[in-house]
Amino acid sequence: MSLLGRRLARLAGTRSPSTALRAASRELRLRRRDADLGRLLDSSAPFAVGPFLGEVGYELLYWRPLVLRLLREHDVDPARPLVVGRGGSGAWYEPRARRSVDALELADAEEIRAGMEARVGRTGHRKQTDVDELDRTILERAGAGSLPVLHPSTMFWRMRFLWEGLRPPEDALLLGDYELLPVSTLDPELEHRLPERFVAVKLYFNECLPDRGDARERLSGVVRELARRTPVVLLEAGVSVDEHADWRVEEENVVHVADLLRPATNLSQQAAIVARADALVSTYGGFSYLGPFLDVPTVALAEAGEAYAAHERVLRAVMPAARFERCGLDAADVVESVGRAG
Repeated sequence: MSLLGRRLARLAGTRSPSTALRAASRELRLRRRDADLGRLLDSSAPFAVGPFLGEVGYELLYWRPLVLRLLREHDVDPARPLVVGRGGSGAWYEPRARRSVDALELADAEEIRAGMEARVGRTGHRKQTDVDELDRTILERAGAGSLPVLHPSTMFWRMRFLWEGLRPPEDALLLGDYELLPVSTLDPELEHRLPERFVAVKLYFNECLPDRGDARERLSGVVRELARRTPVVLLEAGVSVDEHADWRVEEENVVHVADLLRPATNLSQQAAIVARADALVSTYGGFSYLGPFLDVPTVALAEAGEAYAAHERVLRAVMPAARFERCGLDAADVVESVGRAG
């Protein structure tokens, strides 16, 4: 039975005319969107991709793979797309998209944060489920205001069933192309500061690692124990456009790099540092997925149960060989996990 046939059968089983009507209307909208998307991709005209302003985990697991798949399936000339990313992530779409511009060159972090807060006030969330004023402003400044747009909302209508658990995580491979990230060249000052061998560490608080109790003291203990064995490079963006602010810790044998990072390249430069590391130790969340996409052993720190578990299932389905472990905040356990992951 076809996918449409299975959907119709499920609707018939509900015996609810209103449910069937809503579902049929949604299916019609999706088909119209797919038809519009096909026309955009199959034309010969330039178009914008983005702007993607969300969390890096969504970009790695859903947005970038979907864009790469669409560009490949429709045999899009790499000169046509203009990728609008942030923090230097536009380079991750090469060679299928040769042109990119960075949102943080077009708007400062405070303007982007304000636009996201306006989105939360309007929709109740930060997700780019439609083209809003912030997106239009950035596209206009990128010189793409009059271009057709492959917008991140496409990701939500095509991929959301994966993280909602309505499709098995393995289905991600039917929707996206999952490739390792290209590694950006490090700025000379950054390269000079890095030790020959090191562990990269990225610390921030979120649902998986809440800032409560003695969490800060235990994190300091983790970094201290790692630094007793090998140099640690602490990754800090120096700029934030979301609610996850980096946490700084001062310990002996810890190298800081935030002063050398620029907003418009901070993400790609942090990824380039991770690519050169013996291992990545990160708060469990989107940033920790950089390890698998750079083929670097990764230990993800988490204390709170099943937060983001659906995304982790997708990660493991699309990167089955990834050396990726979850670990709590016991310093000895983290050190052992780093050794095992490597």
